[in-house]
Amino acid sequence: MENDFNEKLNKYRKEINEIDENIVNFLNKRAEVVLKIKRLKEDRNVPLYDAKREEELFNNVVKYNKGPLYNDNIAQIFESILRNVQVLEKDENL
Repeated sequence: MENDFNEKLNKYRKEINEIDENIVNFLNKRAEVVLKIKRLKEDRNVPLYDAKREEELFNNVVKYNKGPLYNDNIAQIFESILRNVQVLEKDENL
């Protein structure tokens, strides 16, 4: 019985590790696209911050959420993502 528990626990932890790796990869891909948008906007002298787009993004991620995380949790996670990417936008040479 203990062996079954440990096998399941290890299996779930391995699954979490794989998911975490995918999340990190997707976050970096997202950041790369954000930097492309930054360069495009700079070339056209368009402000980087777009309040309407940010509101659209939050509406989208809440719409995509199928749980079990609450919508507020998803919004907080994406708020953190946006703030961290803003740091990257300010210093692309990180």
